Amino acid sequence: MRKTILIMSLALVILAITPLAISRAFVDNTTYDTVYVKPGDTVWQIASKYATPKDDIREVIFEIRKINKLDNNASVYPGQVLKVPVRF
Repeated sequence: MRKTILIMSLALVILAITPLAISRAFVDNTTYDTVYVKPGDTVWQIASKYATPKDDIREVIFEIRKINKLDNNASVYPGQVLKVPVRF
């Protein structure tokens, strides 16, 4: 009985870990463009140029904010250099 429980537990752990092992979090093959902020630019405008039709613009903005360590306001200024993820 103990052996069966151990084997079942091990199988559940393997099944639980498998999606994590193949997720994008562990295999980061993202490429980035360097964007120089121009007067009047906003993170929303920049994100909209890089989002694909299947992307949620809010997620792209979140990624840009996270990568560039921007605050919640996501304020940018002319001359600032941003890394922007490129999707294919």
